[in-house]
Amino acid sequence: MAGAGYLDWNGSLEALGRAHDAGVFALVIGPKGTGKTTLVREFAASRGLPIESANLSLRTREAHLVGTKTLEGGSVAFTEGILVRSMRRGGIMYLDELNAAEADVLLRLDEALDDRRELVLKESAGETVRAAG
Repeated sequence: MAGAGYLDWNGSLEALGRAHDAGVFALVIGPKGTGKTTLVREFAASRGLPIESANLSLRTREAHLVGTKTLEGGSVAFTEGILVRSMRRGGIMYLDELNAAEADVLLRLDEALDDRRELVLKESAGETVRAAG
């Protein structure tokens, strides 16, 4: 199942596959440089799944993940963030350095990751986005 450049020495691809097939989220943890990002990218490629990724930090705001109101041609519009795009199209949402995120960002992620798998967009007239797939 692993590509030519990835050595799955501990069965992580299989574990991700089981989690994905069961419809549960996976948390990949480990020291820097151990191949966590490569593992997730390899898994997505092996399944033909689109992948969105975000590097979280103390400077990451809700707007980066959820989206923000913008002005387009004199009208207010909503520009979707990476999390909303990923929820709509399905696939893999990879969040790197989750532990570095601010509490408000984590609360919005929690909303999207609970058993309902939906996000109420207060930024877009209360629209509810449900995760695809």
